[in-house]
Amino acid sequence: MLEQLLVKDFALSHKNILDFQSGMTCITGETGAGKSLTVDALSLLLGARADANMVRSSCDKAELCATFNVKDNGRVKEFLKEHDLDTEDGTLVLRRVIANDGKTKAYINDIPCTLANLKELTSNLVAIHGQHASIKLIDKNNQLNLIDAYGRLTPKVAELNASFEKYNANRTLLQELADEQMAGASNYKNLKYELDLLNTLDLHEGDYEQISKDYDALQHQSQAQDAIALAQGVLENDEHNIIDIISARITDLTRVAIYQKESINPIIDDLSNAATLLDAAREKLDALTLKANPALVEELSDKLSKCHELARRFETQPNELYKEKDRLERSLEHFLSLKEQIAKLTALVKQYREDYETKAKALSELRRQAAIKMSSEVTADIKTLAMPDGIFKVQLTYDEECRPRRNGRDNALFLFTANIGEEPKELGAVASGGELSRLALTIEVLTSFANSTETLIFDEVDTGISGRTASAVGMLLQKLGKDVQVITVTHLPQVAACANHQFLVTKEQQDSFALSHVSLLDEAGRIEELSRMMGGNVVTEATKESARALLKESGN
Repeated sequence: MLEQLLVKDFALSHKNILDFQSGMTCITGETGAGKSLTVDALSLLLGARADANMVRSSCDKAELCATFNVKDNGRVKEFLKEHDLDTEDGTLVLRRVIANDGKTKAYINDIPCTLANLKELTSNLVAIHGQHASIKLIDKNNQLNLIDAYGRLTPKVAELNASFEKYNANRTLLQELADEQMAGASNYKNLKYELDLLNTLDLHEGDYEQISKDYDALQHQSQAQDAIALAQGVLENDEHNIIDIISARITDLTRVAIYQKESINPIIDDLSNAATLLDAAREKLDALTLKANPALVEELSDKLSKCHELARRFETQPNELYKEKDRLERSLEHFLSLKEQIAKLTALVKQYREDYETKAKALSELRRQAAIKMSSEVTADIKTLAMPDGIFKVQLTYDEECRPRRNGRDNALFLFTANIGEEPKELGAVASGGELSRLALTIEVLTSFANSTETLIFDEVDTGISGRTASAVGMLLQKLGKDVQVITVTHLPQVAACANHQFLVTKEQQDSFALSHVSLLDEAGRIEELSRMMGGNVVTEATKESARALLKESGN
């Protein structure tokens, strides 16, 4: 239950504190005084979008704070516990701060929170029914939502929506793959032809560089052969090769070394090492002997020519052709895999479609049951609102031919007649403004009861009615207030008189600013305000007496 609302520097309000009680509370005041500011403030505390224009002129920020007693609200307490926001005494404090630059902050029990969390929490706490409820009632797109709310089917709708999302996402992907396969079919032959061209070379990373290197080596083979021959001549000449000459000199030095061992032996060692190294070099030169290979030169030249030709075709460098080959192989592999992917995805889409249809039919049956009950309850309740012959009927049709929709295959249509003997017809075509207001109020009350909402707020939902009908609406809200907390903004004295508590909103000029004040009325104050409402702002003893009678008639 809402216990207190603090509104500070918000719109026309400097600082107003409203202490609420159980039962029915009404908020009244002259047009333009700011009656709906209370509803606007509560809307923001429930997670509505804020605007910098909401901050009172010349102020840095607006602050809104609502205190609730939630000790008996299991769903709210469970939410608070899950998010480590629970309090021992069952008190819930919601706060919004709106800066004059439009930035806002939200708090649950003084802990910062997101608007999403705020909305989720308060959906189990407060329901606000605004002035446009009648318009929403005749909106065919909204009528199915009202049935779901009445039947407490929102979780089932969410399940169906999730099933639809899976089906729709995979169906879209399947269509994309099918389109890709169709487009790729015309390109398949060209793709394979180009890959075959590259496969004739079978190039891998570094192959082009090696071919170029081998070709250059063969091109300079004669020069290499001459250089090798000269080196071999020095090392292998039968008469004057340097190895034999060094060996002979080693022999000569060995003979005389006995006379100068210390000086000659190191020289002999150096010459022996040199001879060994030269002999090893000779063996390597023999191994390097190149043989002319014109066929290999021609083969390498042909490969290089093809590399350059294909590089021009694919607009790349010859040493990058292997990348083009890899790209074409991946493209071809992807195209060939599409058939398998499409087959698997087709089966998956079929599975998701079957799941969707099963859930849609199950939800439709629950809606049908809710529609029957809703038709009966609304018809019964509107008889107490000066529509004794009124009949309300929910017509549901299941459309198997339409494409799957996220909220199912049902189409809803509200039908109504206010006159005995007439068949109900489309609500928007036959109901008057006053009848729409009463129907909207009835449906909202029933929906709120179905969802166990503790606090119901009605913002001038009694528009378009007067007299006995207004009294009937007031008595309905008063009766509702015995089970839940009801707060209503009204301009009708008959409705206000039914309230257990009444706040008066007034506006006064202070310096250059207009300020809105809210005060809780005592019995004398209520008589004065009801008298004003009945007399068109003219208060007389006669209107006061009528106000007293109205309060007495309403049980206050």
